[in-house]
Amino acid sequence: MPSTPLAGLRRFLVTLAPAVVAGMAALQAADDGKAPARPAWTTSRVTGSPEPPPPFRLVRAFPSLKFDHPLLIVRMPGSDRMVVGEQAGRLYSFRARPDGKAERFLDLPAEIRTVSQLAGAKEVEAVYGLAFHPDFARNRECFVCYTLRAADPANPNLKDGTRVSRFRVTSTDPPRIDPASEEILLTFLQGGHNGGDLHFGPDGKLYISTGDATNPNPPDALNTGQDISDLLSSILRIDVDRKDEGKAYAIPKDNPFVSMEGARGEVWAYGFRNPWRMSFDRGTGELFAGDVGWELWEMIHRVQKGGNYGWSAREGPQLIRSDQVGPTPIQPPLVELSHAVACSITGGVVYRGKAFPELVGAYVFGDWETRRLWAARFEGDRVREMPEIARPSIRIVAFGEERDGEILILDYDGGTIHALEREHESARNALFPTALSQTGLFASVKDHRPAEGVVPFVVNSRQWQDGATEEHWAAFPGLSPATLFPTPRPIPGAGQVSLHPYRLHFPKDAVLTRTISVAGRRVETQMLHFDGGDWRAYSYAWRDDQTDADLVPAEGGEKEVPDGGRRRTWTFPGRGQCMSCHNNQTDYTLAFLPEQLNRPGPDGRNQLVAMTESGFVRRVDEETKPLPPFDAASAGKEPRLADPADEREPLEARALAYLHANCGHCHCDHGGSSVPLRLKYPTPLPEMHALDVRPTRGDFGLPDARIVRPGDPYSSTLYFRMAKFGRDRMPHLGAERPDEAGLALIGRWIAGLSGKQATGPVVVPEASPSSPRSAQVLARKLGRGEIQGTARAEALAAATRLPQGAIRDLFEGFLPSDGKPRLGPNPRPRTILALEGDVGRGASLFWSAGVKCGECHRVGDRGTAVGPDLSAIGKARSRGDLLESLLEPSRRIEPLYAAYSVATRQGHALTGILVRRDASRLVLRDPLGKEISIEAADVEELRPSRASLMPEGQLSGLSAQEAADLLAYLSSLR
Repeated sequence: MPSTPLAGLRRFLVTLAPAVVAGMAALQAADDGKAPARPAWTTSRVTGSPEPPPPFRLVRAFPSLKFDHPLLIVRMPGSDRMVVGEQAGRLYSFRARPDGKAERFLDLPAEIRTVSQLAGAKEVEAVYGLAFHPDFARNRECFVCYTLRAADPANPNLKDGTRVSRFRVTSTDPPRIDPASEEILLTFLQGGHNGGDLHFGPDGKLYISTGDATNPNPPDALNTGQDISDLLSSILRIDVDRKDEGKAYAIPKDNPFVSMEGARGEVWAYGFRNPWRMSFDRGTGELFAGDVGWELWEMIHRVQKGGNYGWSAREGPQLIRSDQVGPTPIQPPLVELSHAVACSITGGVVYRGKAFPELVGAYVFGDWETRRLWAARFEGDRVREMPEIARPSIRIVAFGEERDGEILILDYDGGTIHALEREHESARNALFPTALSQTGLFASVKDHRPAEGVVPFVVNSRQWQDGATEEHWAAFPGLSPATLFPTPRPIPGAGQVSLHPYRLHFPKDAVLTRTISVAGRRVETQMLHFDGGDWRAYSYAWRDDQTDADLVPAEGGEKEVPDGGRRRTWTFPGRGQCMSCHNNQTDYTLAFLPEQLNRPGPDGRNQLVAMTESGFVRRVDEETKPLPPFDAASAGKEPRLADPADEREPLEARALAYLHANCGHCHCDHGGSSVPLRLKYPTPLPEMHALDVRPTRGDFGLPDARIVRPGDPYSSTLYFRMAKFGRDRMPHLGAERPDEAGLALIGRWIAGLSGKQATGPVVVPEASPSSPRSAQVLARKLGRGEIQGTARAEALAAATRLPQGAIRDLFEGFLPSDGKPRLGPNPRPRTILALEGDVGRGASLFWSAGVKCGECHRVGDRGTAVGPDLSAIGKARSRGDLLESLLEPSRRIEPLYAAYSVATRQGHALTGILVRRDASRLVLRDPLGKEISIEAADVEELRPSRASLMPEGQLSGLSAQEAADLLAYLSSLR
């Protein structure tokens, strides 16, 4: 959001973009009198989108008004005036009519006289929030939240640099805030995430949002997210009509943590990273807040009294830290949006207007970064529907409501105010290719012969895809080139930070394709299409007769394909899932980047040299002036990934190239990994946060584990994740089984980090499934085929007897199926949902000793009430929601059934559901339904657990059909 340094860089890039585009147009229009050295691609039919357009668009609501980087828009009660606040601290009011003009309301930098009251303050930095008193017509009071900039640049987090102040508004026309009337109510730490939104609730109390007051990395550097002893990462609730002793406000007696020792009584809810815009539904009084995510998820919350919304123990469904949890259970988000579709959420409002009846009651919100707008409806704590209703080109920074409930949307970059209007023009391309033969990419799809002007290329470091092979092509319409900036460029005014998101600028309707083959048969052709503003991903599934390939639905799909002497299930990723790897932190294209292309191509020539000499890629300097094409000497000086399979390359270069291709797109700054590990090229070893670093997301039982333990791959969780099957393996997209060549390479590299000569993989004396270390040795012998016959059968029999867990996951893909395909540790939800289940068989499974559902749940008068009563669960939950609960029980836990961990003064550790608690004792119900009573004086610590009492992998022994049967039974409970 605008409060962060990264946002400042993005603002610069946005201002740079028009100049870049203009420069590209000039380059493409230039004519040096030489004939192009490549044929034009003239057969393209890839344009537009196969999806229908969103139903709405945005139009200027007040065409004559324009502001300088506005952050807030608020209606003034009892009038037709709106107030807009600019980031620099200036507020303007205007009449909400076509001839309205902006009139000064308050100029904080020029008019505030009390800045000197805070030592170290230099000047007003930004204004974030404005709220008018519910009784404004009588008392003329309003409240403003703004921040102060530190005088000492070395101390950017000015102590108490965010303040909430009371002001009075004059009765003049136009009205103005009297700066001399300022009364500071409260202050809190100023930093990268400030929150700062202000709203009065239906109860007449003032609600204030606060962030974690730090920059994005490391996450929650002040450890405040789960700490309620300060005011940060919270939504506060105060009474501005009364004053407690020593305060300019009162803490309401019914606030949730008033009586908790060490807690700030102002806290109403907590666990927010940077709650950017909240609102009360004028229809129901419910409070909604958008929370800007970190690496992978953006969240919308329905905020409740005492609610814990996870940061920084979790980011939405993603686990981040295990070292702290607040005093109340973590509540799941109402909405979770992955960074494939949203990158910086802006909380919205529930529509209560009259112009668009179809939107009444829907929560309308948007995303600052991806410029999208959604309208969500809910059933209880679940999303019922959430269509995308507009895709504007503006930076959505805030929402406002007019007197009649119509929505206004504020554009940060352009400084303009917008309203909704129905879309009448169709942007959908009804002729978008639904078959590969219709794309114009191939002269012969059956022979896989590209069309004229479509250029093949190869990459230095390939992605592991369970042994599949790949072929790449690039196609740019006509003779339009991709334009290459030579090096990353420092951003003016941003210190040492450098970004290079435009180092390769592509022409509109550029297409990059990759065809994947298994056992010599083509399975999937993946296509990246640049529509002029965004990259979009599509997959085409090859037909069995290999004559053509068909467009895969947006949600993805699955298909059985032959793989040697067996058949395997091939997963076609959904379009949003593709963009989780092809993200803005990795320049989207992954394969078509200089470090991947700088190598001999299919014709033996260096690809960078050939592509620039032919004009397929144009080199320019920072001013977009042409540079000479690459030659052998200049290409040799450019960044280049090593080929992991080339034994002539240095070992370390090969290992780091392998990690970059398979892991670096997530394990980079803001790539979505949720851990500090950085594997994107060219991160230096000391900055990888891997060598001799303890893992934060599980150690798999490895003694004294490290992410990378120099000299010992078998104590390195990075190696273990590559070696296992199922959940938590890496890479987790595009592959399901270990890469033996990759493991050998990474094992040799880790072994060599001890300073000793790496001549081969580390060998330990034992090869058995008895411990995580020795099991890894045995698993690799099985994977490389070094154990055969009776010895192999005995080893697999021993592995079959292992309980579900990390060690068994090393062998899961080698185990015999006994004729029954089991879900194992990596089930396919889409496969289960596609099957028709049998209610009777599902009921038998539910009550069986193998699945044991009845040991924790009641249905009617049968079962045990440890977890939720399931008697009507099919009415409350969809099939998809039910399956998610079965496969990922800890992803969304109802607070009523959250597990608590109790440490007693006698040294005992207990876990269960909190049945009741008072001043004398607390009572837990353990997983077997037994109630345990503990005297309050014996409790050393009571903390909610982030894990469900329902164990992970409980269905792993079932087949997909059995899981569908169980799902059918649960769905029938109404």
